[in-house]
Amino acid sequence: MLVKDIMIPTTISLRPDQPVLEAWQLIRRHKVAGLPVLNLDGEIIGLVTRDDIIEWGPEVFVETSSVATIMQSPVHTMREDDSPADAWALPSQVFPVVNQDNRLSGLLEKSRVGSELLNKASWILLQVDTILDSVDNGIIAINTEGIIRLYNHAAEKITWRSKSYATGRHLSEVIIPQGLLDVLKDGRSRKEFKLSITYTEGNRTYLTNHSPIFENGQIVGAVAIFQDISELEFISEELDSVKQLNKKLELIIESSYDGIIITDARGLIIRANQAHQRITGIPSAQIQGQNMDYLLEKEVYAQSIVKAVLHAGKPVTVVERDHFLVTGSPVRDQDGNIERIVVNIRDLTELNELREQLKQTRELSERYQDELNQLRGRLLNQEGLIFNSPKMRELLQTAIRLAAVDTTVLILGESGAGKEVFAKTIHNNSKRKNGPFITVNCGAIPENLLESEMFGYERGAFTGANREGKAGMFELANNGTLFLDEIGDLPVGFQVKLLRVIQEREVLRVGGSKPRPVNVRILAATNRNLEAMVKEGQFREDLYFRINVVPLYICSLRERKEDIIPLAYAFKHKYEEKYGIRKKINPRVFDTFLNYHWPGNVRELDNMMERLMVTTAEDEISVSHLPAHVFENLEHQQPEVYVKGIMPLKNAVMEVERQLISTAIKECGSANKAAHALKVDQSTIVRKISRLKSYGLAI
Repeated sequence: MLVKDIMIPTTISLRPDQPVLEAWQLIRRHKVAGLPVLNLDGEIIGLVTRDDIIEWGPEVFVETSSVATIMQSPVHTMREDDSPADAWALPSQVFPVVNQDNRLSGLLEKSRVGSELLNKASWILLQVDTILDSVDNGIIAINTEGIIRLYNHAAEKITWRSKSYATGRHLSEVIIPQGLLDVLKDGRSRKEFKLSITYTEGNRTYLTNHSPIFENGQIVGAVAIFQDISELEFISEELDSVKQLNKKLELIIESSYDGIIITDARGLIIRANQAHQRITGIPSAQIQGQNMDYLLEKEVYAQSIVKAVLHAGKPVTVVERDHFLVTGSPVRDQDGNIERIVVNIRDLTELNELREQLKQTRELSERYQDELNQLRGRLLNQEGLIFNSPKMRELLQTAIRLAAVDTTVLILGESGAGKEVFAKTIHNNSKRKNGPFITVNCGAIPENLLESEMFGYERGAFTGANREGKAGMFELANNGTLFLDEIGDLPVGFQVKLLRVIQEREVLRVGGSKPRPVNVRILAATNRNLEAMVKEGQFREDLYFRINVVPLYICSLRERKEDIIPLAYAFKHKYEEKYGIRKKINPRVFDTFLNYHWPGNVRELDNMMERLMVTTAEDEISVSHLPAHVFENLEHQQPEVYVKGIMPLKNAVMEVERQLISTAIKECGSANKAAHALKVDQSTIVRKISRLKSYGLAI
C-alpha cells in the first residue's frame, strides 16, 4: 500500500496573499482537513489546516488577514510512492503529496493513515488467528499469572473446552496444568512430555512441548503445543488392519458397477475387476500383465488414458466412442511421483438414454408451461380484469384457487375497489359457473323487507303480497352463488336468521311452514371493520366466524398505483367506443392521477374518465380540465425526484433548479408568482436564473 492509494487526489492550493476567509471556504467546500500554500513557482511553502483556522479564531476572517499569517511552514510533504507508515511518526495532521515531477497531486490525512494501518494490523492479527486455528496441533499460551491468552481450535478438540470459555480463565480451571505453570517459575523448556487423556470414546495420547515466552529478556508467559500421537501408539494394531483393508479393497473393487483397471506408471495392468470384463467383453485374466496399448490394439479404447494422465499430472476424463466415460486418476508415492494409475470406466448407454428422456421431459414441461401461460392469459381477458401490479396478480391467483373449493369467502376492501368483480371471478371459475350469480346489496334493502326479499314469502303472507308468493334470493341462487355485498350493514336482528340459513342450508319463507333446502355458495363483502363491530355489539360474533372462513383483501387503488394508468386507458377506450369520440390525455394528467389518493378507488376513476371524455371540448385532456377536489391533497405531498444516472452533484443541483424554476414560470406566468409557489424571494429566482444562464442552462 502506497500513499497514492489512500490520498485525496487534488490540485487545489492556496496563495500566501489569499484571504483566510477564502481558504476556509475552499477547505469546507472540498471537505478536506487542510490545503497546501504554493508560491508563484508552484513550490509548496506552507500548509493551512481547518484546525489552524479554528484556533486563530474569528478575527482571522477580516480582509487584512492572509493565508501567510496563519500557515504552517516548513511543511512535511509526502511522495506518491512513499509508505503511509512514514507519515504516522510525523507531527502534522495533513501532508501535501507530490508526484515524480515534484508537483502537488493530492493530500494525505493522518486520520486516514491511522485507519488504514489499523485495518492492516487487524488483518494481520486475523490471519495469524486463522493460521493457528488451521493447524492440527493444539496450542495454549498463558501469561505470567497463568491466565490463558491463546487457545486454538485444535486445543478445543483436545480439552473439550470452547475458546470463549477458556480464554481469560486460569489454566487450572480449563485443564490439569501438567507442568506448564512450572515453566513460568524456572524458565526451562520441557520437550516431548507425554499426556494421556481419557474420553468417552477411548484414550488419546498427546506429545506436548512446554516453552517459555520471552520479551526483552523477561519471561512474559509460556506456551504448550499438543500433538496427537495416538496412531503411533497403536501402530501394531494398524498393521493388522492394513491386511483387512486390502481384503475389503478387493471386495470394493469387485463390487463396483463401473469397470476398474489399476496400472503402474508404465501402463502395465496390475488389476482389472469383473465389471470391466462385463463392459468390454475381454476377460480380466487375459489383460492381467498386459500394457494398456494392448487394449488400444484391440480397439477397445481409441486413446491411451494412461499417457494422458502422465502428461497432465492430474485426473483426466475422456469420452470413448460416445458410450464410455473413462477417468484416469494418478496415485503418487511419498516423493510425489506417480506410481499407480486408477482407471474408471463407466458405460454411458443407460445415462444417454436417461439424458434423452430428460430432454424430452423438459421439452414437454416447457410446452405445458407455455400452454398454461396462454390459458392464464385467456382467463384474465375473460374476466375483464385490468391490472399491472404484482399485488393484484397474486390476488387473482388466490381468487382462482379459492374458486376450486366450495368454501365461504369474505371479500374485504374499500368502496369501489372491485369486490364484486372478484366475486364474479370466483363464481365464473368454480363448479357453479353454470348456475346463477345473485348479488344482494344488504344496505339497500329496508329492514322490514329483508326477510321477505332474502327468504321469499308464501301466497297471502301479508297485505299486498304477490298472489303466487315469491322466491327469495337464496332460492334464486340455488345451485349457484349468492353474493352478499355490504353485509356489515345488516341489522343485528336479521343476522341470527341469516346465520341459521347458512348453517342449515334451508330457508323458511315468510308465512310458510315447511323449510325449503337450498344449495348455495356464500360470498360476502364489506368495506367496514367487522371485527371492531363484533366488539361493539353491532355484528354477531357467530355470524362473523361463519362468513370469515377465508378472508380476501382487495387493495385500494392508491396501494397499487401501477394499475392507475392501464385502467385510465381502458376506461378511455370504453367511452370512446360508447360515445364515438376520440381524446388524447396529457402526460401531466397521469402525474396528477398518481399523486391523487382516490377515496372512491376504481369506481371513482371510471366516473372521472367518463366525465372528462364527455365534458372536455378540446382534443386533449389537460390538468386544467380536472375537477378541483383532485388537487386538494396534492399540496401536502412531496413531489418525487427520479435519479436515472450518475452525474456531478453540482450539475445535478443546477439541473433540478432549472427544471423547477422553468416549470413554475410556465405554470404561474411570471417570476413573481413562481417565487411565491417555490416559497422563495423574487430576487432569489432572478439571481438563480442569471447563474444558470452563465453555465449555459436556459430557462
